[in-house]
Amino acid sequence: MTYTQMIEAALESQPGKWVSRSQIKTYMAKNFGYLDNATSKNHLKKALVKFERKGDSYKVSKALKAQKVAATKAAANKEKVAAKKAATKAKALAKKAAEAAKKKAQKEKAAAKRVAAAAKKQAQKEKAAAKKAAMKAKKAAAKAKKASKPKKATKAKKTVAKKKTVKKAIKKTVAKKK
Repeated sequence: MTYTQMIEAALESQPGKWVSRSQIKTYMAKNFGYLDNATSKNHLKKALVKFERKGDSYKVSKALKAQKVAATKAAANKEKVAAKKAATKAKALAKKAAEAAKKKAQKEKAAAKRVAAAAKKQAQKEKAAAKKAAMKAKKAAAKAKKASKPKKATKAKKTVAKKKTVKKAIKKTVAKKK
């Protein structure tokens, strides 16, 4: 801590009042471990030049007060700007995260659509295969049913039988005519 800052602290302990050099030394000795020696007196003398003087008493000058107020305002403005930057950054990050989430959701939706389409196609294939298998089973059942029925005389046997009957009939008619 500089001597100027120590003197300011001593003067602020009694705001608006004139504070004597001895009171300043006493305050500094209590709070900052000030030792009254030649070097310290020299530093104190140089630091007291910045303050308003009336005899052997001092108080914070108007210029120093204005400077302090300006420094406080500047610090407040810096904090305000930093807070605004942080808010803007947070908002941008949130927006970026929202966009990323939206893209991810779109990708998931597209993937789900592809899976659903593939499942639908697979179901159609299975349905067609089942239909084909059912037709084969139906044909096989029809064949089995046909095979299990007793066979009737074939057409060739019928024609042979007819021819024999026709020949007999012809012979009979020929025999009758004689």
